[in-house]
Amino acid sequence: MYAALDVKTGKVQGKTAKRHTSSEFIVFLSELVSRARWAKEIHIVLDNLSAHKTKAVEEFLADHPKVRFHFTPTLLVLVESD
Repeated sequence: MYAALDVKTGKVQGKTAKRHTSSEFIVFLSELVSRARWAKEIHIVLDNLSAHKTKAVEEFLADHPKVRFHFTPTLLVLVESD
C-alpha cells in the first residue's frame, strides 16, 4: 500500500499494489506529481526498501527535481558484551 498526505487539503491519497516494486512505486510517484502540479516541492518520507533506491527511481528523481526523498533511519541495535 502506498499513501500520501496532501498537506494543502488534509486528504490522504492511497493506492494498493500486488507487489512493492520500483515500477509500481514510480507509477504512484507520477500520480502524486500530476496531482500536485501546484507544489514547489514534494517531500516524500519513506523507508529504506530496495525498491525505493533503484536506477529507475533515480532516473525519475532526475526528471522531477521538485520531488525530494527523506529516508527513515535504519534500526541500529547495540549489544553490550563482557
